[in-house]
Amino acid sequence: MSKRSLRKEIIKKMKQFSEQEQKLSADQYLTQQLLNLSEYKSAKRIGIVLSMAHEVDTYPIISKMLNDDKNVYVPETDYKTKTMSFKGLDDLSNLAPDDKGINYVTSNTEITNDLDLLIVPGVVFNNKGYRIGYGGGYFDKFLSHHQQPTISLIYDFQINDFEIEAHDQPVQKLIIAATH
Repeated sequence: MSKRSLRKEIIKKMKQFSEQEQKLSADQYLTQQLLNLSEYKSAKRIGIVLSMAHEVDTYPIISKMLNDDKNVYVPETDYKTKTMSFKGLDDLSNLAPDDKGINYVTSNTEITNDLDLLIVPGVVFNNKGYRIGYGGGYFDKFLSHHQQPTISLIYDFQINDFEIEAHDQPVQKLIIAATH
């Protein structure tokens, strides 16, 4: 199955799962597992995405990070140059949707690529940590230029085999929630 077909199939499953009650407990499990990791505990500067409804809910994680006095950074994407940096998020009220409906930080905060930990999103993952994202290549490009511990929070149905391409960058650790 092509990456495009696999992406489409798993996004459909993610959207179906987001309508089920188990999503909340799966997200809580993933949050708890992340917060217990030494990589999380020792990190001061953490990159994480502002999730969409069908993804693992990162908003409670971000709230906890802010309460734990972590410096939280979320993607700042330039769609024209297809590049991404990370922008400081100091308060969840400083968000607004961009042209594509994806939330971003509206306040004037630090932009950096210097992170102690990066929570990497994705649609499909294999057992070695390689991932299929949404097709923009932003995270593969970022990971190929910046070294920091990487973790992805995923549902068990997101695990699948696929052909790895030269530009693909693996994440170091997968935290997987059972969904049934």
